[in-house]
Amino acid sequence: MSEYRHEISSEESSRIGRFLYLLAGGTVAMALVLLVAFLTSDRWLLLISHESERRFVDRYVTLARNHLLTDSDPVLQRYVEDLTSRLAQRMQMPEDLSITVHVVKGPPNAVATLGGHIFVLEGLLRTLDSENSLAMVLAHELAHCINRDPLRSAGRGMLLEIAFSAAGGANLTGNQLLLKHYSRELERTADREALKALNAHYGHVGGATRLFEVLRNRAQDFAPAGIGQPPELLSTHPALDDRIEALLTAARENGWSALPARPYPDEVKEALGSDGPSSKP
Repeated sequence: MSEYRHEISSEESSRIGRFLYLLAGGTVAMALVLLVAFLTSDRWLLLISHESERRFVDRYVTLARNHLLTDSDPVLQRYVEDLTSRLAQRMQMPEDLSITVHVVKGPPNAVATLGGHIFVLEGLLRTLDSENSLAMVLAHELAHCINRDPLRSAGRGMLLEIAFSAAGGANLTGNQLLLKHYSRELERTADREALKALNAHYGHVGGATRLFEVLRNRAQDFAPAGIGQPPELLSTHPALDDRIEALLTAARENGWSALPARPYPDEVKEALGSDGPSSKP
């Protein structure tokens, strides 16, 4: 029995070539369109109202509060809410932006999410040693909400993921590095705006760098010998030393002094326990 071989004619070969060419061209064009959307997302993402964003995310916040998170002491909740409200009055808050603060149990951290929700973990109050230092963190998260950073980050992340997937996938070496660079810029901007709000509220910027100093010292204590912080290129936040220096430089350039920070009120210290905030770096 003779072996069958299908010979591809020059016409078929030409059609296949044109199809592959169009497919490759369409894929690249789609990636380019998505990258353009990424670069201009600050404009069109902000067409989404604060109210629409909040309605979308509220159901998920409720689920998290009911099933995943544990509320902190009501005294701490009221204190952080009041301090956040007073700081917001020193910042350029959009009229339709509503801020909701959630103080919950957990390690030291604070994060601004979609819809104007700010989560403050109780460990943050224990780690810091003054109201001013806490106010710096809260003003930083307020700046993220004002600038719509959670929405912008989510939108850009989605667009980059699609764009790089369409272009052949270099997720780790492409979109992740771009997103981390973008995230660092957002953090720097929030730092500057928080410092300005801190000075406007207290008349000085004492305590502004405290959290970064604590984190830096802890990183040095726990890092293996000879290993420092990861390269900034691989981080979503600027290097701690750089953030401290940037804040000190901004304070000098604006003539803002650094006076002694205000301690927590007695009722807050009592709610935090007999030890109060940790004084250890």
